Amino acid sequence: MLKKLLVLMADGEFHSGEKLAADLGVSRAAVWKALQPLVEEGFPLQRVRGRGYRIPRGAALLDDEVIRAALPEVCRHRWRWHLFDRADSTNTRAHHLLALEGAQPLICVAEQQSSGRGRRGRNWSSPYAQNIYLTLVEPFSGGAQALEGLSLLVGLVLVETLAEAGFTGCQLKWPNDVLYRNRKLAGILIEIGGDLTADCVAIIGVGINVHMRNVDNEITQPWTSLAQHQAQGELNRNELIALFLQRLHHALERFRSQGFAPFRASWEENDAWFGRAVQVQSGDRVVVGVEQGVDASGGLRLLVDENMLVLSGGELSLRLSSVMD
Repeated sequence: MLKKLLVLMADGEFHSGEKLAADLGVSRAAVWKALQPLVEEGFPLQRVRGRGYRIPRGAALLDDEVIRAALPEVCRHRWRWHLFDRADSTNTRAHHLLALEGAQPLICVAEQQSSGRGRRGRNWSSPYAQNIYLTLVEPFSGGAQALEGLSLLVGLVLVETLAEAGFTGCQLKWPNDVLYRNRKLAGILIEIGGDLTADCVAIIGVGINVHMRNVDNEITQPWTSLAQHQAQGELNRNELIALFLQRLHHALERFRSQGFAPFRASWEENDAWFGRAVQVQSGDRVVVGVEQGVDASGGLRLLVDENMLVLSGGELSLRLSSVMD
């Protein structure tokens, strides 16, 4: 009944408890009983006396059948699906499933993460039924070298997906962040399993802020969500996931044969900090220069004292710099 209620209220308008009850053939008390657990989990549901209930436009519980039905036949049955109401993190669940099921394409999605992880071990805020927490597992041959630029590719596909869904103006921050108006909207965490020199698997974690508005100061950097902007874009997480997976499937097929090079120009067109003064930190070492996009392998090009450096590595941190302004 809960899924049916959310479908009835997906327009973002107020709906009276009496009307909802009549539509479902239940009592008003039954309507509240179905919705109450969502409120207790922190879901952004409004309840106003005399007006009824309202949820964010497009809000719906995750449904793998709905997602798969929205996919084209070529990729509908590619992955084994695992949908969790709660998970420590979808990347962690993917690691466990790989140990049990072996190296095969699979997808983990969750309504909530208790230990969501970002790059360099940072926490990823993961409130219930508000955002997208998704991990895709893809086998690759050629070892870790074949995965150079993969995080950049995933970010580019995500920006293109959001544009198709009505959210234009999203940009990329090397190596794995999606920004909107210089605030973090989404992030990518890629881990590698298997043989790093031969057959391996890419564990591609994606987090997208969709309906989130309040996180009790858990996030220490400027952030935003799709719902905070007035664009009439798609806010149904099932539809967004389906759009993303369709685009990613086709991009990965090209990536396997040609690497990141064919995607380089498109990535740079969406580079938020191209031509900006930045600083790159690795441990205690800090390099300051002008960001000049990326090379054919996805390495960061940095102009330092008229010399072009190419930097890569998972432990690098990129920030805007005021030193050269």
